[in-house]
Amino acid sequence: MENMLDKLIITALRGKTAAVLFKDGHAAQIDFEPEAAEEETGVIFVGKVKNISKNINAAFVEYRPGVNGFYSLKENTHPIYADGKVEHGPLKAGDEILVQVERSAVKTKDAVLTSNLTLTGQTAVLSAGKSSLGISAKIRNKEWRDAVKRRWEATEHGDCGLVVRTNGEAAGIDKVFEEFAALYERHLAICKAAASRTCYSVLYRPESFAVRAVRDLKISDGLEVVTDLPEAYKELQDALGITDNRAAGMPSLRFYTDDFPLTALYHLETILSQALSKTVWLKSGGNLVIEPTEALTVIDVNTAKSVSKKTSEETYLKTNLEAAEEIAVQLRLRNLSGIIIVDFIDMKEEESRKTLLAALRRAVTADPVKTVLVDMTPLGLVELTRKKIRRPLHEQVR
Repeated sequence: MENMLDKLIITALRGKTAAVLFKDGHAAQIDFEPEAAEEETGVIFVGKVKNISKNINAAFVEYRPGVNGFYSLKENTHPIYADGKVEHGPLKAGDEILVQVERSAVKTKDAVLTSNLTLTGQTAVLSAGKSSLGISAKIRNKEWRDAVKRRWEATEHGDCGLVVRTNGEAAGIDKVFEEFAALYERHLAICKAAASRTCYSVLYRPESFAVRAVRDLKISDGLEVVTDLPEAYKELQDALGITDNRAAGMPSLRFYTDDFPLTALYHLETILSQALSKTVWLKSGGNLVIEPTEALTVIDVNTAKSVSKKTSEETYLKTNLEAAEEIAVQLRLRNLSGIIIVDFIDMKEEESRKTLLAALRRAVTADPVKTVLVDMTPLGLVELTRKKIRRPLHEQVR
């Protein structure tokens, strides 16, 4: 494979649109375009309250004809009424309100709806219903953070809050607040449009899969986006304004036209097959066995073919440290989330266990998705948690 900066490949793979991120020449993340039902996440509808259930402090809101969603009254204290009026008294059946799909329906569970509307940009996220400021924890520059706080205090934002994304630091404070201003105007336009729209109307639909795939990446270190899909290429040009020439804080975009398939050039089928495999081999000869279940994910570390003339403790520590690095890679690549239990090779020395935990903690810190190393249990199992952003890879390709 050719030498490269970080690259995002957007192409067709196994009959679906896929986005594969390469960092330092290795696949780091694979995402597939969601199914139609999942595409509802983020969509804003004009919904109608069907009934109030006081015993669970919730309402059920019909957001599509015959389709209800769960609406928590505890989480949604300030409904946005479609007629634009603020004072309506307690929410009641028949009221028409703006709702955004926070979580799509799953099996027998209804979709979760919210009136705390969220609009996401590349550097900023607008959250309606709260006027607080949040800044990505990955931005550690105190002076920069303080400057954002001062700017926020002087900014007109109504009842909307701002979350500054990690990309905001590279783009600059002016860019962040320019984007927030655009999101704020869009929010006002959405609320205004509701007054003239019928029930179940769609007021806002998030960007396409290709646009979201680029927008959600950290791009401060440079990124080239390569696609052989004409529609995706045009969407990226129109929505993000990126071109073949890299601008500061922005990725570059290239339309691939060679006869040799893009999937073959980057060995995407092989990479995907490996990312779906139960076993991951380590250079030392050891391996990981990854078993996702409905409740949690279990990862077993084995010495397997690992042979060393050193003491067992040294061999085990070496294999465990290599496994810790690979586990961090696999969590992101496979998009595993929730509770993750790792059964490392048992080591007798307390110092060895401390070294291993420190290495694993460093490795997962690089993950853009919040990943927390909880602790090692008395049985020697290491527990991690990883925030759920989307379905795991093995479910995306079903």
